[in-house]
Amino acid sequence: MVTLTKVCLGIILSPHGIKGAVKIKTFTEKSENISLYGELIDDDNRGYTINLLSVVSSNLVIATINGITSRNEAESSRNKKLYIARDKLPMLDNLNEFYHNDIINMEVRLESNELYGHVQSVHNFGSDDILEIQMVNTKKSIMMPFTQEIFPYINMMERYIVLNMPKFID
Repeated sequence: MVTLTKVCLGIILSPHGIKGAVKIKTFTEKSENISLYGELIDDDNRGYTINLLSVVSSNLVIATINGITSRNEAESSRNKKLYIARDKLPMLDNLNEFYHNDIINMEVRLESNELYGHVQSVHNFGSDDILEIQMVNTKKSIMMPFTQEIFPYINMMERYIVLNMPKFID
């Protein structure tokens, strides 16, 4: 059995209006691109075709979804994550490029090569990306800005990322 690797492109936040439109938080490079990937699927593999109405911000759109025609139907879709199969995403040209999904579960090593933890998820609360790292020694999670200064090297082939521990972390 082949396991389908899915990448989350957005999440339905709430209804918008009375005719079934929804607000979608997007995780695409440009928020309007969420409607360009064709049918997206949720955790239950139910299909969603997105019809973009307007771009609210760099990660928020208003859209309709085929088959959803009322506020009640839109309400029942609240918090649904919208995925695409990883193999349907465009190929990356550069070895320094990757999708956020590609670094989930990647090892995080200190510059001394000591294992520090694993990437649990990538967050963006409005400014820059933040990596959530589960530390191996305490099993607690820590969040760190995903910047070149803090994470100077990513080895996609061997699946590890180097952490240059910032001075503000004890």
